[in-house]
Amino acid sequence: VEGEYAGWDGYYQRIVTQLAGGTAPDLIQIDQPWFNELCSRGDVFAEIDPSIVDTSTFDKAFLDGYCTYEGKLMALPTGVNVNTLVIDKNMLADAGIDPEIQWTWENLISEGKKIHEKDPSKYLLAATPDHVRFWFEVLMAQIAGGVVGPDKELLFTADQAEQAFNYIQALYDNGIIPPYSQTSLFYQRLNEDPNWINGKYAACWSWVSSMDKDIGQRDMETTQFPVMENAVDTGVLMRPSQLYVVASNSASVTESLKLLEYMVNDEEAAAILGTARGIPSSSKALKVLEDANVLSELTVTATNEGIAQAGNPQSTWQMNSEVIDTMQQVIDEFGYGRTTAREAAESMVTSLESTLSRL
Repeated sequence: VEGEYAGWDGYYQRIVTQLAGGTAPDLIQIDQPWFNELCSRGDVFAEIDPSIVDTSTFDKAFLDGYCTYEGKLMALPTGVNVNTLVIDKNMLADAGIDPEIQWTWENLISEGKKIHEKDPSKYLLAATPDHVRFWFEVLMAQIAGGVVGPDKELLFTADQAEQAFNYIQALYDNGIIPPYSQTSLFYQRLNEDPNWINGKYAACWSWVSSMDKDIGQRDMETTQFPVMENAVDTGVLMRPSQLYVVASNSASVTESLKLLEYMVNDEEAAAILGTARGIPSSSKALKVLEDANVLSELTVTATNEGIAQAGNPQSTWQMNSEVIDTMQQVIDEFGYGRTTAREAAESMVTSLESTLSRL
């Protein structure tokens, strides 16, 4: 087996190019939101053969929901991934905030601003540009049920989007999150932000699978997300950490599937991988880690909290890369102060409608 390294930046486009040119690796790891988008490009992935890969070790509903395209099982999950809110409770206590507080959208501001008031260089929430987009999506899930529905329709109105943008503006105005200009260099790279590393931000949202990377050397705990009264959905996501797929034009499809069986179900592989991709989805791999007592309390707690609070999966259209880019562009304009909450809301509607019409 020969590994092929690829950094995260540009990884999606690299995979698209390789699949189109017939130069893709035999066994590929992809991000779950890309799955349907890549499958729609044609016969790019081989069907998972249950006579080679034991799929009975996975929850069928999980496979049906995230790994199946047009009735065919085309992928297997690397692990279970859920959203979590990691928080430095010592920073809370130091600012006079109850470390065991149950967060609401209201007290994120009323309590959270105590940190910035005590030390203007510190903030309750880390908020790189992708984090701001995440909070927008959570708010829209709770207010309207999501951003884009399964039939490619917008689920929200401009008035509802304005409600979300007004709240995000309040986070800035009250010193809950740092200025956009301060975090803009660290898009999808919070763990490289020196202000986060040096304890200037008390909390951040994360995926369980990348939680250890985000936390680094800091002493952090996990807690649940705020959910507004009468929320349509929690906005908290549970999905595969990543997906394994086999290129359909591989000269070694059978061998690749055998390697996949080893990766997801073999005891030796499970022990080596540990929780690098979240808690394993395979019951065989999970038992290995449970028997070896290597599942950290933090990982188990965060996963269980996330599963208990998880809402509906995002639609394929909401996870589309062009839709995500469109949302991010509108949020960038708002974050830099170039648009008001109302202007951003109207732009979000018109920009997404334009993007969706091209898909």
